[in-house]
Parts: sequence; C-alpha cells; structure tokens
Amino acid sequence: MKVVLDEGVPRQMAKALVEKGFEASRFPPEWIGTRNGDLIEALGRLGIDILLTNDKNIANQQGLRGRTVSVVALQQNKRSAIFERVDDIVDTLREARPGQHIMMGWDGRRTSTRTIDGEEVREDLHPIPRFEA
Repeated sequence: MKVVLDEGVPRQMAKALVEKGFEASRFPPEWIGTRNGDLIEALGRLGIDILLTNDKNIANQQGLRGRTVSVVALQQNKRSAIFERVDDIVDTLREARPGQHIMMGWDGRRTSTRTIDGEEVREDLHPIPRFEA
C-alpha cells in the first residue's frame, strides 16, 4: 500500500510506516501549495493509495467520490501523541478503501465517510484508545 504524508504530518512517520510494511514517503517539496483537488488528482495518477494528513477538511473541500485515493486525517500533528499510536494509525490505514475519508479523533473515535450510489454514508469504525495530549 502506497502512502504519502501530507506536509503537516511529522516526516519521521514515513520511516515508521515503512517498518510496518507500507511504501511511505514524505510530502514532496514541489507539491507545497498545491490546491487540494489538484493534489488528490495527482496522487491518483501516481498510484498512491492513501494521503495521511492532519487537514481534517481536505475530503470535505474535495469530494472523494470516484477517486482511487483515500484520505486518513489525524486531528493533531503533535509528534509524541502520533508516535505513541503508530499501531492504531497503521490499523486505520489498512482499513481505508478507495474514495474513503477516515477521521481519527483525539477521543479515539474513527469516522468513515464515503459515497455509495450517490449518497454520502458515514459510519463509525471500531474506536481506539484516546490520544494523550
């Protein structure tokens, strides 16, 4: 599974994901400032499966319907909080499906949003422990 870390996600996360079996790379510097819609489109063309981001609005701003890319959004970018939860992040990445947006909340809730037959469907995935501040 190919994952790109958005510019707000700690860059060391790429190494942690590689160690867990993902093809993970940091956000290329030349993409900084790219509009979200253009970014999602480019990721799809490059065969990227997942964008790991802390931009909780990216999927709302740019619908993922019909896209091959999924978006997993962390509600924080605090390095210590994220690295304590690598296994939960990995589990969430493995659950992600094309065109799906998964929000990982501080409170441990993971909410999936995707479009099925033209309708937006939201569902709660099994929760994980709360992130520590």
